[in-house]
Amino acid sequence: MFRPLVYTIAFFLILCATAVNAQCPTNIGFDMGDFTGWTGYTGNIENPSGVITFTGQGIVDGIHSIITRASQQVDQYGGFSLTSPNGSSTIAKLGDNSSGVNKAQKLTYTFTVPQNNNDFSLIYYYAVVLEDPNDGRHTDLNKPKFIAAVYNVTDDKYTDCANFNFVSIRNLPGFTHSSVGGYHGDLDVYYKEWSPVTIDLRGYAGKTLRLEFTTNNCAPGAHFAYAYLDVEQNCASPVTGNYICDGSTSLTLKAPAGFASYAWYLGSSATGTPVATTNTYSINPLPAVGTQYTVRIEPYPGLGCEDVITTTIMRADKLVLTVQPQLSACRDVPVDITAASITAGSTYPPPYLYYTDAQLQNFVVDPTKITTAGRFYIKATGPSGCSDVSPITITRLATPTLIITNPPQVCAGTTVDISLPAVTAGSVMANYLTYFIDAACLIPLTNYKAIAKTNTYYIKATNTTNGCYDVKQVTVLVNDLPVLKTNTISACNLGDITVDAATTGSTPGAQFSYWNNPDGTNPMLTPKAIPVGTNQKYYIRATNPTTGCVSDVKPIFINVYEYPQIKNLTDPPAVTFPATIDITQSFTRQAGTAYYYYMDSLATRLIPDATKIAVRGTYYIQAVNGNNCSIIKAVHANINAPNAVDYGINTFTPNGDGKNDVFRLNITNSIKLNHFRIYGSWGGLLFETTDYLKGWDGTYNGQKMPIGTYYWILDGYDTYLKQSFTKAGSVTLIL
Repeated sequence: MFRPLVYTIAFFLILCATAVNAQCPTNIGFDMGDFTGWTGYTGNIENPSGVITFTGQGIVDGIHSIITRASQQVDQYGGFSLTSPNGSSTIAKLGDNSSGVNKAQKLTYTFTVPQNNNDFSLIYYYAVVLEDPNDGRHTDLNKPKFIAAVYNVTDDKYTDCANFNFVSIRNLPGFTHSSVGGYHGDLDVYYKEWSPVTIDLRGYAGKTLRLEFTTNNCAPGAHFAYAYLDVEQNCASPVTGNYICDGSTSLTLKAPAGFASYAWYLGSSATGTPVATTNTYSINPLPAVGTQYTVRIEPYPGLGCEDVITTTIMRADKLVLTVQPQLSACRDVPVDITAASITAGSTYPPPYLYYTDAQLQNFVVDPTKITTAGRFYIKATGPSGCSDVSPITITRLATPTLIITNPPQVCAGTTVDISLPAVTAGSVMANYLTYFIDAACLIPLTNYKAIAKTNTYYIKATNTTNGCYDVKQVTVLVNDLPVLKTNTISACNLGDITVDAATTGSTPGAQFSYWNNPDGTNPMLTPKAIPVGTNQKYYIRATNPTTGCVSDVKPIFINVYEYPQIKNLTDPPAVTFPATIDITQSFTRQAGTAYYYYMDSLATRLIPDATKIAVRGTYYIQAVNGNNCSIIKAVHANINAPNAVDYGINTFTPNGDGKNDVFRLNITNSIKLNHFRIYGSWGGLLFETTDYLKGWDGTYNGQKMPIGTYYWILDGYDTYLKQSFTKAGSVTLIL
């Protein structure tokens, strides 16, 4: 199963020179909080060759990142602090743990070794994170890598022992297994905390060098690499403690920590029997000025070259650290103990280090913005390595505490007084209050006792003894009155001034009340049932249900007209189909009134001809007067069904006696006859007519037909039932 690895290696770079007053390159340690002096690159790695090509130049956010000590971050895989061990305020991060395809990134810094310095060394403390694919499909060439190198620009070549290429492979020595998974969720994550590498650059005086740091993802792009970088801004010798400080009775020489082995020798060469084998060597009593000691430093295998450093015992110049012993500030006001005034009169050059404890174990997170009370410690270190520590005590002055309760909201026309005690109830030391329009308290609020506008204002409570103050905002809400617009409306029979049309144009959602008088003191009892009358005047008030604000009372006019009349309406007499009924004559007409006739009570389907109603049913008459008032009443048309056709006649006697001489069916005029036919038993057509009044006389072409059975077919359309039909039967001819 494929399980990628992530390796974490702490990488911090310290640039040191044996010259006491060596000039450090500007911002080589990112102390400016940015990448001034550094050059950033982005590019890609080819697959499968692993060749890296940089196509973009410039700092890219997220790829080239600054991390501050104040952020107090830790690495997500190793869990180690991202604060530099030397206390510097910033470090850099190169790359990230995203899985961009073919992604590569680089940082470089170019500088020149001083002409008079032939004893120059680079010491790295490194932190790198590499994710190892370990899937059999990646080669060492196209895996994630971290590359650190020093390039000799003057001689156009890389320096010896300065090039490191960390490839994401298993079994790198000195790593610790992490319980945190990598980008792909696997648990094979390893990290290596602060580990140093020394690079001997003696003999490079006057030469231009370039630091180069590169990280790249794997060529397919699914596995990452990134590194942390820092550069020591103190460019003194890597061996410290060689100066005899004022008042000291012993001294301790100290070589960079973190190497595999150390050997100290008396004299200028690393020969003979070592006098100490740790990174520190304590000497008591003090040696004579000019005495030399040499230390041989052996790195761990594969992490740099052996270095031999000689140091000379010297007496340090006497320096003075003067620190303002006490500083008072108001509560929550940030105090900057890095300000020049705090250490005025000191001969120690900055920068200084700032601690929260006398043991100098814990750095102040941000010495420029201390918001607590307490004792802090400032450490100054001179070029010789001699240092001094002085405390500074920060006390917090009594400061008012404002507690603000926003005043109740009011309606337009009413003002708010924010100086009332209820607004600042519960506050402490709030005896002297001032009022402002802006949060910076630069623009005084003059009408704080009668504020008529919704806004956020500011109250400032000041301790008049020490000037400390507290500022809090207060919100004043002056609600607009609802807009009330009344409209003249008309109604029929009974008026209703609560309808929407009466107040169209008013504030949406407003609630309305109805009154008989303009003062709004005599409420209407029946605003939905106003009797007939013209130009009637009532009054309305609008209320905003959310704010409770009410409008002025406004009049409304309403005209209530009478309904028209449909007098003496009676149902017309019944008729038998196909006779029709004229419902326009079923009532007495009224002058000035128009009448309309409908098939339905909602008056949506006009009757084509109300004077000829041919279908039994209920019909509707609408009367509309000149005021557009209308009523609708029902009238019933009783139209009886016609007599049914008698199909029971089955004999006739065409003998000329005037009785039953013709065979016809009793058909009414409600039947529209298509044809009536008589057939002989052999199927021959003997008679045909379309006149329902005619019948068969028992002859064919003038000849009497013999006694027998004959057959008839009736085909027609029933205008009452509104359907076609066909009937058939037989008839017997008898003489």
